[in-house]
Amino acid sequence: MLTISPSNNPMSNPIKNPPPHPLGPRIIFSYGMTKCGSTLAFELARTGLELAGYPQPHLGISGLKGDAKINFVSHLTPCDISKIWDAVETIGHPIVIKTHTRPDPCVIDLFNSNRAMAHATFRDPRDMALSMIDHGNRNREQGKLPFTEITDLGAARANINSQIDSLTQWLVRPHCLPLFFDDLAFDTDATTRQIMAHLHLEIDPKRVASFVKNRRFTQKNKGIRKRFRSEMSLIERQRFRRQYAGLFKRLIKPRKTIPITGAPIFPDGTQLI
Repeated sequence: MLTISPSNNPMSNPIKNPPPHPLGPRIIFSYGMTKCGSTLAFELARTGLELAGYPQPHLGISGLKGDAKINFVSHLTPCDISKIWDAVETIGHPIVIKTHTRPDPCVIDLFNSNRAMAHATFRDPRDMALSMIDHGNRNREQGKLPFTEITDLGAARANINSQIDSLTQWLVRPHCLPLFFDDLAFDTDATTRQIMAHLHLEIDPKRVASFVKNRRFTQKNKGIRKRFRSEMSLIERQRFRRQYAGLFKRLIKPRKTIPITGAPIFPDGTQLI
């Protein structure tokens, strides 16, 4: 029997009795490279839906992390997907699910059958590496495990390489909205407007962004734009720039001119590094 837990953060003044959502039941995957604003993007998406009158309950079923207070997944099996889809179909409107992993074959099947959409967060790899090192240092001091293997820029690069491959696997799917960290963090209202449009929501993006900034946990670190300029040597900056030239050229630089039509951002088989 399906058991759905109530939202852990009750909404204030959600829209009462909204019309059926134009997307109907749909799984919205909120993918993010680590330390790239993924929590902020997830909270903007689920908060926008909640404020528009479409609750985002914890589904409480297999495939979702049992210790998470939000809908969060790692890898999924066809059985997991079947149960999650049954729950979303019962709810009848889009449900946002956070993940840091590449789409499994059964998730790709959801996209191919028009039952899933996504957004994907990414960041300048120089700032991403510095943030990962910060997180590793904090966790070693606190006796926590995540990111403790990230001790220097070399370890950070190895991790980023794998994550860029995962990012690419999302961006070759239809209806995947790319979200750059600097836009999310420093031009939040405009980026929220993009997320709301992607979710077919007619709601004030400033209201959504304000709610998230003031009442949601977003794992904000230093909140400094282009911190690599003062925290990374010129030689290391240039090394990153050369190694990730494809990412800068094909995604970061042209991000604001990429057509968002629902078609895949890149053709299948694309490699960004």
